[in-house]
Amino acid sequence: MPRPRSFDTDAVIEQLCDYFWEHGYSATSLDELAQLLGVKRGSLFNAFGSKEVLFYAAFERYEQKFKLAFETDKSGVNAIANYFHNAIEIASTKGMGRGCFLVNLLMSAEIPTPELQQAIDLDVIFIKDFFHKHLELARLDGQLPPPISISAGVDVLFSATIGVFALARMRATPMMIQEFVKNNFRGLFLKV
Repeated sequence: MPRPRSFDTDAVIEQLCDYFWEHGYSATSLDELAQLLGVKRGSLFNAFGSKEVLFYAAFERYEQKFKLAFETDKSGVNAIANYFHNAIEIASTKGMGRGCFLVNLLMSAEIPTPELQQAIDLDVIFIKDFFHKHLELARLDGQLPPPISISAGVDVLFSATIGVFALARMRATPMMIQEFVKNNFRGLFLKV
């Protein structure tokens, strides 16, 4: 009969999320993770199976939190502004010096499994679909001038998302990040 786990799986995944977010996949060993969590390497391996599974569980936890930044009762430009307000808040607190787990992976050559690559690709689609939907609503409301194409707007806003978290990783001040976002909005002639 197997022994019961001596750790809280949910708490472990939370710690893994923070650690992998900061250190990445390649720079992290199972021994480091076991030491961080205060468990034996074998217990960790028995519970999860591999470092890849641990990383994927940590990334899924991050995804759950990341997608909260997109929740809004607003639409059009106001929904996009709300998203960037949330992104700046994340970047200025938990992301300061670390950026965004997803953006870090987008910039990395260290995607350990095809399943993780697929999850990342779906997250990019999710983000771009959000921008597309709300830019279309902005166009209908007269908030996005006709010379700007929706697809160009999506590209600008997606690039701005990457930029927000790149600036956070560089330890830019919240004011610098806010100004960066405002400049992207101005480039699309959006008024917030």
